[in-house]
Amino acid sequence: MTAPDPTDLFRIVYRSRSALPGDAEAVRQAVSALVAASRCRNAQAGVTGALLFAAPHVVQALEGPAAAVEATFDRICCDLRHVDIEVVECGPVLELAFGEGALSHVVPDAADGAMLARPENGIEPADAAAAAMKLMLTLLQLAETGRVAPSRPAA
Repeated sequence: MTAPDPTDLFRIVYRSRSALPGDAEAVRQAVSALVAASRCRNAQAGVTGALLFAAPHVVQALEGPAAAVEATFDRICCDLRHVDIEVVECGPVLELAFGEGALSHVVPDAADGAMLARPENGIEPADAAAAAMKLMLTLLQLAETGRVAPSRPAA
């Protein structure tokens, strides 16, 4: 993937709820297949980011050229494998938070995953976005040091 144009960097962070059918193993396999296909599409489009999946919750950050990120998100919004899509951050950024890999994928432990539930106490979207980004970045850093199990290709 070529280096992104630093004057056209854009990020969308959203959360949703998985609508994947089946038992835990079927869902795990479906998510693995989805991540593999997304890595190929994202690499071709110049989109990077991270996907955090803690059944049934999903948080994903997409970064890259504005048009490519928006087209990717439009396709995601039409995907019936998840529901209740809520954008928690959307706008231009100065740098990529997740590097230049097509898609990092982390499956947190149950305690981390519980933080992805939609808050009922009126947390502002900006606070939710900051918390989601911090959790994804922390889990990816822990994965790189071997302290959590990522589903991420070696660099």
